[in-house]
Amino acid sequence: MYNSKEDQAMDKLLNIETTGLIEWPRGVNLDYFRTESSSYKDLDRLIKHYDFRGHSRLVDYGSGKGRIVFYFNYRLGIPTTGIEVNEVAFSHLTQNLANYTETFPKKAADIVLTDEKAEEYEVKPTDDIFYFFNPFTISIFEKVMHKIEQSLEKHPREADIILYYPGVAYSYYLDRHSSFDLIQTIKNPKYFLNSRECFKVYRHLPH
Repeated sequence: MYNSKEDQAMDKLLNIETTGLIEWPRGVNLDYFRTESSSYKDLDRLIKHYDFRGHSRLVDYGSGKGRIVFYFNYRLGIPTTGIEVNEVAFSHLTQNLANYTETFPKKAADIVLTDEKAEEYEVKPTDDIFYFFNPFTISIFEKVMHKIEQSLEKHPREADIILYYPGVAYSYYLDRHSSFDLIQTIKNPKYFLNSRECFKVYRHLPH
C-alpha cells in the first residue's frame, strides 16, 4: 500500500527497508493482522500537529519492519520500543536495527526490540506513548490496554494512545472503557472520503 518514492527515499536515508506487507500463513495467529507500514507523509503530518515534547518513550505495538521505531527515533530523538510477534517480520526488524545502527549509532542506542505477544509485554514506567496501526483484534487490544492501565496506576504519569487509521472497535473501547480521553484528531487529505484516514490521540492524566 505504501511504496511511494517518498517512502523509499526516507528508508534510504535511515538505511532501512520497511516497504511491503508481511502476511501470516493461512489460519495462523488469527488474532494478529498482517504487518503494514504507516505512510511517511502521514507521519510527517502527525509530527507537525502533535506535541511529542516531554515524553519519555514511544512503544509501537505490532512493529512489523520497524518504520515507526526508527522514524520517531531519528526525527524526534526519543527512545522507542518495538514489539513484534511475527518471526518473519521480526527478522526484518532486527536487520533494520543493525543497518540503522551503522548509520546512527548514538540514536540507535535508545531503541529496544522485543519478539513477544503484545499482551505479554510488561509496560515500563518510562513508556508513555503507545502507537497502534490496527495490529490485532479488539480482544488483544483490551488485554494490552489492561496492562497499560495497570502500569499507569502503579506509576502515575501522563500518557497518550495514538491510533493510526483507527477502527471503530478500538475507538469505542477507549471512549467507553478506559481512563483515556480523545484530545486530538489529525486528519489526512483523504479524510473527507474515509473518516478512518486520520490519527486519533487519546490522553490519560494522572489523578
